[in-house]
Amino acid sequence: MQSEFKNEILTCFGGAFLIMFMIGIYFVYLPWNMERLNISETQLGVSICAFGFANLFANQFGARIMVPKIGTSYTIIAGTIIFAYNPMIIASVPNYFYFTLFFIPIGIGAGLIFPVLNSQMAIIEQKTNKILIPFTQACFSAGSLCGALGAAFFIKLIPDPRITFFIVGTLFLFYSLFFYFFGLKKNYESDEKIEKFKLPENNTLIYGFLLMMNFATLGIIIDWSPIWLTKDLGAPLFLGGLIIIFFNGGEIFARVSASNLIKKFGDIIVGSYFSIISCTILFLSILTSNLYIILFGIIIFGFGTANFVAVVLRQAISETKESISLTVSNLLTLGFAGFIFGPAIVGYLAELVSLTFNMYLLSVIWAFNGFALLYLINKNKLKKKIYDII
Repeated sequence: MQSEFKNEILTCFGGAFLIMFMIGIYFVYLPWNMERLNISETQLGVSICAFGFANLFANQFGARIMVPKIGTSYTIIAGTIIFAYNPMIIASVPNYFYFTLFFIPIGIGAGLIFPVLNSQMAIIEQKTNKILIPFTQACFSAGSLCGALGAAFFIKLIPDPRITFFIVGTLFLFYSLFFYFFGLKKNYESDEKIEKFKLPENNTLIYGFLLMMNFATLGIIIDWSPIWLTKDLGAPLFLGGLIIIFFNGGEIFARVSASNLIKKFGDIIVGSYFSIISCTILFLSILTSNLYIILFGIIIFGFGTANFVAVVLRQAISETKESISLTVSNLLTLGFAGFIFGPAIVGYLAELVSLTFNMYLLSVIWAFNGFALLYLINKNKLKKKIYDII
């Protein structure tokens, strides 16, 4: 790690952890909000869909307009200010309309932060020749895991969720100020020009579609799995966060080990074969309907799929002729589009069939992702060999 990038790396790691810490806590409380406001699965899907649209807009707006004009520091601060206290507001709203309305600024805040974190780390990774993207993803997982653990703790200790959200919201604001003064000292991507809008390259579109499927199915784990445990499997509320805890536990272990795993086995095994094997194990564990076996399957699933996003980003960046920031922005925009259709479809299917069916669907989609990535990597390798021969 080069010392000139130390502050930027620490800023990305801290931001990745805290944004998912907030989200991890919030989604564990979703069953409580649904019961309080008598919200159905379909209605919740529409609310999360509103979050997705807002995130999609802010993703492009932040990367293309705000960051080049005002820099990383102010973009992160804007995102944290918008995001910080909205979960507390949602916990206070009297009806479904306002519940959905205040999902929008949460999406905007997250959308302003994610492109900065991911693009910055992708550029640093390329400049230092170090594998850093998986470590950023590990911070996302660690934040979500700690958020789920924190939610279980707060549910037992603090009866009023609004107090919980006030505490974590204040912590989030403190993060933005702390890293503004001590972390970020350079403008974001000062040596790269952000191009005006144009359609992404074909390879970016293809890899973006895989990320879209990834984010759509990831929403099943983060958004719906606590509800699945409590409603379909009869687990108590404080255990609802266990599935997120086990999933992120497997993810964190794999992502912390990602540098060694990729160096030893390569992108194909880590990105493709691990995904295919782990989704098969998850599918079989769900068949048992046993909570403990399912949680074991979730750990394996989290480990096997943990570095899929990092491998996709690395492959897409290695193949593109466009700037890294534009490529990452387009990839994440396509990826976050999964949050638009994914939760809405899941909510509809939950009422039409069951949330258990959606968990099976999650396994099948991940198998497709693994095989598709395997094909794309091999195709790119074959193309390079042909160019070398010519």
